[in-house]
Amino acid sequence: MAGPPGSDLHRVDKIRRSFEVRRFGSGYDPEQVDRLFDGILGGMTGRGPMPVNPKDLDTLRFGLVPGGYFEAEVDAALKDVQDILFGR
Repeated sequence: MAGPPGSDLHRVDKIRRSFEVRRFGSGYDPEQVDRLFDGILGGMTGRGPMPVNPKDLDTLRFGLVPGGYFEAEVDAALKDVQDILFGR
């Protein structure tokens, strides 16, 4: 789904693909995080509505599951996506 290299769509897709799952302990539920990012990418391409108001991205939290994504990585990524969407 990535757009041309350097485009906002490509940058968000690259961020989405960078998440790593924990080998030990719990982290954010990958299904919830992936669903949100799929929705954001769909909203950016006009294939659907934005799943959440971009101003609220940096306050989102997800369920914790064993082997989930590192919380700090996802939180930082959401802030980056927020900056991309607001053109910062």
